Amino acid sequence: MGETTIRIALAAGLGVALLGARDAGPAAVGALYVATVTTALVQYDLRERRLPDALVLPGLAFVAVGVVWSALGGGRGLEVPVAAVVCALGVLVAFLVLASGGGLGMGDVKLAMLLGAALAAVVAERAPPGGGLGMPGAGAAVAAAGGAVVAWAVASLVLGGLAAGVMLASGARRPVAAPTELPFGPVLLATFWTVALSW
Repeated sequence: MGETTIRIALAAGLGVALLGARDAGPAAVGALYVATVTTALVQYDLRERRLPDALVLPGLAFVAVGVVWSALGGGRGLEVPVAAVVCALGVLVAFLVLASGGGLGMGDVKLAMLLGAALAAVVAERAPPGGGLGMPGAGAAVAAAGGAVVAWAVASLVLGGLAAGVMLASGARRPVAAPTELPFGPVLLATFWTVALSW
């Protein structure tokens, strides 16, 4: 099976799981984009220790299309856009702080922002209506999306830390990459899909 076939199969599988199992709506457009680039991002990060902007940044436009579509056609008003923007900015700030200490690259930060926005949009669209923040339903949507994004971010950081610890511990027996060279993109993507498909 060729590399292209594997990418298509994985993207289709993730897309079907997201749309079918989670009953996703228009806000899932960003997550569907992530499905199409997941394999390529993992391969790039494992091979070259970088996440190309050409694959990551267009995802933000797809998230924007999804949240606007959800806001205009879903009858939920500004719930989904507010949740996506709040969570994306929160993730951006948190990961910029982490990157300033070393160990994370800007590619990781940009991917984290994309994944935070995409996850928040999917979760907010499925959140039960409620009141808050002066907009009907926005408080419940932001709270649900924020909970999912925090769970994803914490799981990513814990799993990434454990992986780095294992790699460093095994360094006594064989050569190992420095902690700053360990690819974090695959961890971000694996935890994203775990949370997106189970939340």
